[in-house]
Amino acid sequence: MGRDLGLDQVVEHFTLVGDEVAWLRNKPGATRIGFGVQLKFLLWRGRFPKNRLELPPDAVDHVARQVGVPAVELASYDFTSRTAKRHRSEIRELTGWRECSQTDAIKATSHLVDLIWHDERREEQIRSELHRHLRAERTEPPTTDRLTSIVRSALHQAEERAVTEVALKLQATGGLPQRLDALVFTNLTGAPGEHAAPEEPAGEGGDGDQDEDDIEAVLSQIKAHPGNVSLNSLLEEISKLKQVRAVGVPAKAFTGIGVQVISAWRARASAASPSHLRRFDPAVRQVLLAALLFQRQREITDTLVELLNSTVHRINARAEKKVTDAFVAEFTKVRGKTGLLGKIAAASLGRPDGTVRDVVYPAAGGEKTLKDLVAELKATSAEFARNKREVFKSSYSNHYRRGLMQLLGVLDFQSSNDAHKPVIDALALIERHKDSTTQYLPLGETIPLDGVVRKDWMEFAVHTPLKGPQRVVRTVYEACVFQALRERLRCKEIWVVGADRWRNPDEDLPDDFDLRRTEYYDKLNKPRDAADFTAQLKKEMREALTALDIALPKLP
Repeated sequence: MGRDLGLDQVVEHFTLVGDEVAWLRNKPGATRIGFGVQLKFLLWRGRFPKNRLELPPDAVDHVARQVGVPAVELASYDFTSRTAKRHRSEIRELTGWRECSQTDAIKATSHLVDLIWHDERREEQIRSELHRHLRAERTEPPTTDRLTSIVRSALHQAEERAVTEVALKLQATGGLPQRLDALVFTNLTGAPGEHAAPEEPAGEGGDGDQDEDDIEAVLSQIKAHPGNVSLNSLLEEISKLKQVRAVGVPAKAFTGIGVQVISAWRARASAASPSHLRRFDPAVRQVLLAALLFQRQREITDTLVELLNSTVHRINARAEKKVTDAFVAEFTKVRGKTGLLGKIAAASLGRPDGTVRDVVYPAAGGEKTLKDLVAELKATSAEFARNKREVFKSSYSNHYRRGLMQLLGVLDFQSSNDAHKPVIDALALIERHKDSTTQYLPLGETIPLDGVVRKDWMEFAVHTPLKGPQRVVRTVYEACVFQALRERLRCKEIWVVGADRWRNPDEDLPDDFDLRRTEYYDKLNKPRDAADFTAQLKKEMREALTALDIALPKLP
């Protein structure tokens, strides 16, 4: 027998109501209880039970009490007998349920295609939706094999519909299909976006082999992931982004198509060689390549933002390390500080209740010695900060500037908050003068300082001559702008057009979120009540902190 449902479920699903009791009036003994459990099981699960083992024992007892027949009588009811089959036919007539016909299967397939073509490809999810549809239509599910056939037919038709939809949009973009085909055909004449219409692949040997190598190189570069953080990685990713953009796949080509579907197309294109892609139907090939370029453009854009952040961080970290090493070496050369501190410590321990003037001053050699030491340490601290900024500026100017300036030419930084407009204006300013060789920015420019240059950098960024107006040092200002940009990017106050992870935060919610709010929360497996969400989060955090509290004392 099946597992007990519990009182609430049994009462809800296995209570005979209305005319259902009257339908049993001419059925005695085992046929009476057999008819009753088949009827209620159908209304509960949307299908008839295959045998007694599927029936919850407490549900059988509940029906038995209602029909006035002992539950043990069900043991003599054969669910495969002619009587049971006749009962099922009678129940169908009474309830309006029906077996799944060919027409029902076609209708169900069409329903699934309409529902899933743009954003769903998971068989289990589609199977669940098929069961919901059949139940709503009061149609019994067919055999497992036929269910699988309906699901796979729906998947196939949904894929064809989605491909056709996107292919039509690609065709409407003049020359785009030809540029996509040029990525896999052997008549390459230049960079992507500058190819002639594709022809049949060249034969083996000669120029055909060279063209094939060129094709492999272009696609391999587009597919390749970046290396470690370095100037070369930055330049390679910029080149890659330009290649992808040259083909010109518009984002609107995939409007309404779910990420899951686009990702599946991209995976197929990534795994296929050019010779394999050439064997595809043109529309399919072009859609797969467009999906690959569409997602790679967003990924490369994200990578460039991450390289920007990592590069600025690396310049700062290396500057700090270099200056720290130099100051530690210099500090060890200054004799007497360690002995002086030792004398002060010994005197303090010997007379812990004495005053500073009576104990510390004599041990240090007088109040003036201590004042000189404090002044020296302050000077050392200020000098450390100045040297660090000088090393940062030098590292930026002599090595990384070239890559970061090229980055400004390919990324479009935006902000929805006017408070961060100075950084956006500063980016436009330094890009306008990226080819300048002058020490200072031009006097006629409006140069944003507040919100761009930190106070501790102001003395380096702004030069005040004995005569004449203040001038802004170009390379120092550029370094300050990139530091400010990194800070705003990391808190999403500034975002990048065409990025995915670093996109406009206003795009984080789908356009139809308000209409499909419940569905999206269910897919995310999140509660719709904020209090429930935070309560669960707090519970998880408390459990984690408790586990840490228990384990920490025992760790080595």
